Amino acid sequence: MVTDAELRAGLEAAGFGALVEDVIAKTRSEVWITATRSDVLALGQSRIGGAPDLPRGTPWPRQRWTHAETAAWPDWARSEIAPAIAEGVVIDAGTHLALALPFVAQLDCAELAPFQDVLPRVGHLWLFADQQTTLGEIGHHWYQASACLYAVDAELVPTPFPPVPEKLPGFVLAFALGRVLPGANDLDLRGDDWYRYEAAVEPFKQPEPAHALLPVSIAGANSESPPPGYTGILRVDSDYTNYTIDEGINWGDASWITFALPPAALAASRFDELRAFRFDG
Repeated sequence: MVTDAELRAGLEAAGFGALVEDVIAKTRSEVWITATRSDVLALGQSRIGGAPDLPRGTPWPRQRWTHAETAAWPDWARSEIAPAIAEGVVIDAGTHLALALPFVAQLDCAELAPFQDVLPRVGHLWLFADQQTTLGEIGHHWYQASACLYAVDAELVPTPFPPVPEKLPGFVLAFALGRVLPGANDLDLRGDDWYRYEAAVEPFKQPEPAHALLPVSIAGANSESPPPGYTGILRVDSDYTNYTIDEGINWGDASWITFALPPAALAASRFDELRAFRFDG
């Protein structure tokens, strides 16, 4: 990972010494994730996909709608209710309909502690989202039906899936610190300066992986920031280019999902305020 001293020396040598402090101020850190396909997942281990290890007795998270809400849906949406009930994906509980949410990721906070000080340092987080079920919009960003669970010192048990709309294959995760440098546009550079700056910082750029913790970068198809007022927790991108579509992560139309929540909620570990924002690339 490039240091401030290395970045300063490179920019000064390229004639951009006056921009050094601005570049360093706009450089952002992320925790980058390398995901490796695996059918062997240890109890409690951080993962994307596969099946979760939930605290014993934890109900599977579901999105619920009252019948009054579904009565207001457009015809095309209401027409999908009966087939979903027949498949067992949606349950009619009398007063409401309930959709079991697909499992996306399990994070062992102790594994993450050496890399960041934003998320809790103990316990586990479990993230769920359904890419097909859009609930609303915040700051021109659509968010999906989702849920987040957090537990400390819980007895974890492998938990089988109920019928869900989608299952992701299992990936074991490795974490590393990464830095995202500002682009020439972020610095309002134009003309020859634009090209000279991009050439100067090219040797310092790291290949950004598809997935990241605490995502903050905003440039490129793999790195959309959450809306203003939200802190990104986890970005999970489509990565089926490295696998067959059935064995990779496919959010549809080259999209990715960023789980995020307001900073005050994050500081208080109120993970029930989390939203899953879907981005179309």
